[in-house]
Amino acid sequence: MVPHDVSEKTPSALLLVARLHVDLCRLASAMCTARAAF
Repeated sequence: MVPHDVSEKTPSALLLVARLHVDLCRLASAMCTARAAF
């Protein structure tokens, strides 16, 4: 678990953007591997 003091110091918007970035990277890599398969 992440300590509460760390989550309080980190803006929730920044965490949201980071998660979105990771999701986009995973989606992009999945698309690239799918294209490579064909």
